[in-house]
Amino acid sequence: MEIYQLDGAAIQSSQQEAAEEQRSRELAERARQGDTEAFGELIEQHRHRAKGWAERITGDPHMADDIVQDALIRAFLHIGTLQDSSRFLSWLHRIVRNQAYMRMRRGGPYKHEKPLAAFRPIEADSSHIEWSDLDSILYHLTRSAAKAASGNENDPAEHLMRKEMYETIHALLHCLTKKERSIFEAYFFRQLTPDEIASMYQMTTGSIYTYIHRSRQKLRNEQVRASLGLVPEKGGSAVIKRKQLNLPDWPPHASTSITLIDRIGHMLTALGDRRDTAELMGISGFAFRMQISDRTTFADGIYMFDWRQTVQQLLKQLGYESTLLCGQLSNKPVPLLGAVERFPVVLPIEEAVIPFIRKYIDLGKPVLYFDTTVSRPYVHEWSLIYGYDDDQQTVQLTDILKPGGKTLSYEDIANNPVRFLAAVDGKHESISPNVPRQLDSVSMRTHRSREAEQAIRFAITYAKNRWGYCPMTTYLSYTTGLAAYERWIEHVLGGPDKPPNRYGLGQLAAVYADARVYAAQYLRTVPFEGEAMRLTLLASEAYEQAAEALKKLSAAVPFVRIAEILSTEQCKAYAALLEQARTFEAAAIEYLEKAIQYVEEGQ
Repeated sequence: MEIYQLDGAAIQSSQQEAAEEQRSRELAERARQGDTEAFGELIEQHRHRAKGWAERITGDPHMADDIVQDALIRAFLHIGTLQDSSRFLSWLHRIVRNQAYMRMRRGGPYKHEKPLAAFRPIEADSSHIEWSDLDSILYHLTRSAAKAASGNENDPAEHLMRKEMYETIHALLHCLTKKERSIFEAYFFRQLTPDEIASMYQMTTGSIYTYIHRSRQKLRNEQVRASLGLVPEKGGSAVIKRKQLNLPDWPPHASTSITLIDRIGHMLTALGDRRDTAELMGISGFAFRMQISDRTTFADGIYMFDWRQTVQQLLKQLGYESTLLCGQLSNKPVPLLGAVERFPVVLPIEEAVIPFIRKYIDLGKPVLYFDTTVSRPYVHEWSLIYGYDDDQQTVQLTDILKPGGKTLSYEDIANNPVRFLAAVDGKHESISPNVPRQLDSVSMRTHRSREAEQAIRFAITYAKNRWGYCPMTTYLSYTTGLAAYERWIEHVLGGPDKPPNRYGLGQLAAVYADARVYAAQYLRTVPFEGEAMRLTLLASEAYEQAAEALKKLSAAVPFVRIAEILSTEQCKAYAALLEQARTFEAAAIEYLEKAIQYVEEGQ
């Protein structure tokens, strides 16, 4: 009986391993085709194993973390070269192994961060110091300091060299916080071990290693600043400032799942210009948009549009001039590449982004920011930066799941792989071309009628035609408008061989249900008359019905991160709800087409 139980357990374990292997192969194949979300799932699944490989080679867990991070970046950049998705693990192992051996060749398991006890009595060759390489300077600095402390240094040239190294490092230390600097100096200048420093500050040794690693990272960035002439002149000092704006309350009924529009509405409210969310959703066109990936139910289609043009045009339409700061980092995996691939490649340095934030916060204006550290289940969303603190080196910003907001370090902001910030400069001379700022009631109604007509024409065009924005990245393609429903249904009914992405499906349902609610609300405010208004109200009712069907789907597939596998019966029920929503939205578009015909006849 015991043998039978053991055999059963072994069989179950074998089945689990086979299922995991099959899942890894599917994720690797999708990642190979450019699916960033699949790559993220793949790495979450194997990161611990990769660290184990690196740690067995280096013998140091902290260095293993660095090696794994470097290896994952290389894997992300070269995943397209993987020929056989079933060999992903061996491919990843080879990358980790190569990175580990490369790090070992450059200075052993600790590289240039090794503790004092790890040094060996080898002769220092000061003539080979690379003054452009911070690690080389720190390495020779520590060795020469240890030599001086032992009383074996009698060479005046060596003494002068060490003095120059101290001066070089001190010229960069202003970028560190007070605590970072004291820990850095204790380690590199006073030659204390991490254990001794940890005891001094009542911290763990691991935290001390983290501080040392972070400080070295900041100092490297400071070298880049120096090469660009961005470091203050010797003897100069930056004025330490801080400021935090009091953002007005943003009630739940004013919020929308399209966080770009939600944050723009909140930003304008902070400037004293309270705009109705339904109006913003309508005139921006986001109430009528739907975009589904051609590969599966990933939510990336929600974000695929021209960010720069969309934000600037919307703010201009609302009467504001704006300034944008855009970029992408070259040394990090960039999420939503299809949307930001046209952004310039930028350096991960604070001076490239923090002055922009300071400028507008000092003017009393929050800054629109694309946040890739948003709270789960979200991966990235739009937020508002509303404060900064030079002393703490942090900014305050909103988070969709944190009513009290959160803080990020200047380093976090500079190292965001996607850089997108926008701020309002001032108002236009006119609300829109040829429309004076001071309008009487008749002129305002005419202006709003034209604005509504433009929004409705967009809704019709978007629903019936493939939308114009296409990523340059060839493996990314999307279906828009009413045809997006058909693509969505196709993904949901993909069957066991091609199941829908459960997480993405939940976000798509939540976002597009919310959008159709605002489409219905906006159409009820349109200032048409007669038959055109009657048809517009019928379209509003049809959008309400479409929203109800999508709400049922959202309730059935809530937007949370779970490993649930959808059954065939569930998928059929979800497809029926999508078909119902498509039917109502198609009817709404027909009503809007007829309404526009009456408007044209009236004109």
